[in-house]
Amino acid sequence: MFPMKKLQLLVALPSIVLLSVALFFHLDFLFYLSLAGVFLAMMIKQFRSRGQMYEMRHPDSVGEDDIEIDISGED
Repeated sequence: MFPMKKLQLLVALPSIVLLSVALFFHLDFLFYLSLAGVFLAMMIKQFRSRGQMYEMRHPDSVGEDDIEIDISGED
């Protein structure tokens, strides 16, 4: 299986080059094609980081030991 990081790089680099060319020469077709590639690369990045989603909780959430965390600074 092709590693996801290499797939993301394989999609993102040509998209960045196409975006630069499209913006320099004002080519609408290449602009939209490169945006689709950048969007696909960002989707791959989100798919790669799906395992870390449980660590990215809201700070007001309940802690590990079921004690509510108060971050307001009030006593």
